[in-house]
Amino acid sequence: MATRATAGHACKHAWLALHAECRVCCSCGDLDVPRQTACTCRHAQPHALRRTPPPPPLPLRVHFWPGCPWQHATLRASTFPFLTPEFLPLNLCVPQGGLVKRHKVTKEDGSFYSPQDFTVGAELSIYGRVYFLVDADKFTREFYEANGAEQGSPLGYPDDPVDAYRSTFGLNRGKGVTAPMQGGGNYGSNTDRLDDFKQFMEARLGKPSHLLSDDRYAQFLANNKKVLRFWCVWDDRTNMYGDRRPYVFNYYLEDDTVEILEVKDQNSGRDPFPVFMRRAPLPKSVVGSGTATVGLALNKASCYAPEDLRLGQYINVLNRDFLLYDCDRFTKHWYATNLGYDPTELEKVDVAEPVPGLSKPALAPYNGFGTLEDSLQNCVSLIPKPPRRDMHKLMNKDKIILRFNLKIVETDTHKHSPIDLKRKFILSYFMMDDTMQLFEPPVRNSGISGGKFLERSKVYKPNSEEIYTYLDLYVGGSIEIHNRTFEMTEADEYTFTYMENNKHIFIMADHEVLLKSLKAQISGREDAVRTAFIAMDKNGSGQLSGSELEGALREAGLKFTRHQAMALKRRLDKDKSGTICIDEFLHALGLAQ
Repeated sequence: MATRATAGHACKHAWLALHAECRVCCSCGDLDVPRQTACTCRHAQPHALRRTPPPPPLPLRVHFWPGCPWQHATLRASTFPFLTPEFLPLNLCVPQGGLVKRHKVTKEDGSFYSPQDFTVGAELSIYGRVYFLVDADKFTREFYEANGAEQGSPLGYPDDPVDAYRSTFGLNRGKGVTAPMQGGGNYGSNTDRLDDFKQFMEARLGKPSHLLSDDRYAQFLANNKKVLRFWCVWDDRTNMYGDRRPYVFNYYLEDDTVEILEVKDQNSGRDPFPVFMRRAPLPKSVVGSGTATVGLALNKASCYAPEDLRLGQYINVLNRDFLLYDCDRFTKHWYATNLGYDPTELEKVDVAEPVPGLSKPALAPYNGFGTLEDSLQNCVSLIPKPPRRDMHKLMNKDKIILRFNLKIVETDTHKHSPIDLKRKFILSYFMMDDTMQLFEPPVRNSGISGGKFLERSKVYKPNSEEIYTYLDLYVGGSIEIHNRTFEMTEADEYTFTYMENNKHIFIMADHEVLLKSLKAQISGREDAVRTAFIAMDKNGSGQLSGSELEGALREAGLKFTRHQAMALKRRLDKDKSGTICIDEFLHALGLAQ
């Protein structure tokens, strides 16, 4: 009894000594205490972390029994009600306010908590919840220092697994941030979730629309019907069945949405799909298929804005690279006015590619039946049509017929009898349709009946699909018709006159071309040429016939054709006597003395 009375008396004096201290402690003493709560309903969140930070202070009222020394004193009921701050996350769905009433709190071993158990960095397990002591206020630190127990430095808040889990899906977006995390970054407990459902609920409860997020109504009024239009191409030829397709890229300034329309080409063989992408915000990158994104609103910062669109650069449209190469006049004016773009930055980028020519289908070889034009129609169309005729030639060159005398000549591959070598033919060439006809004048007692030798038709060159034309016909030339070679020996007066009047077409009838050729050939041997022409005048008349002129040119070693020599003789024979003057011819060649 005496001992108990003495102890009680000592406790009474201790209570009197610490009574004032106790009241100060009750008004100021606090610790910064986050707590950890076990979660059994989420596999990705084994525990949740709730913070009880010092601003405003969380009171830790330290009351000692009177007369108890510091080493053995216990808290007066060890009472420290935990109060949740006002700036904790909204809509947390967790009870807040006083969590533990003022009373003595027992440990897991059955004993009570004492002041020595409260140190910065310690973990307190109270009724199944673990509290981390991360900081203390000034009065609490001074109280512990006065009793010889100094508190440690403030610690950072431990990481909360639910924050990392929410950050994966972008659920911690917002403006408010409470305190830094221990591993870096900030907690999102005071963030304003910018999801559409929260905005809908807040708007339904009466919150003004301009306070929910950005003032979209003001943006709509300022930019209504203002559309930035770009022309772009998507080159998908690296993939199977891919192609290079043109599109129209529309950016709506009123709500920052994008619409992509396909440009339909005529006769492209494609079904019309005018809308490639419906009007919606366009993200700069697409979230992987393994991440759940259903129901999440896109962040405005992660979507394309007008400053991200430049001519000559690629944009990512749902993992497809689109090249912007041109824009309309309003878009150029808007960028120059609002973003200060240079005119050079708004010039059109040339994306045109050379169009390869269509390869012509290979035609079957001519089998010899019918004309080449008729058989060709079977290869170019399913239903053969008559070949088209040149109406200009039919109208302007009708009744123009060139006639030549022909004879059969021998070749290395074809030999003929003397009777065939004496046969004479008349070739008629019709300028209106490039056909020719052979007629053999009948000769009495020759043993060969004359008449039509070749029906009027187009004649093809040997082993070729090219026909003979008027450019192949001249005196001295030869043509091959059905394995027979014919040499043209003479032409009628109409043929010579027509060819000379159209010497820009018939080169062999141009005497000026022959004179230029002869002057070039006789350069350096003028005396030999002059001697050859004088020697050909055997009777000394100073005149040469057509055959003598050809013989003189041949003796001088000059190259020419018979038609050219005849055209020159016709040009120099002005009196139509059938001969030319040697001095006049030498004067034309520049050899006159």
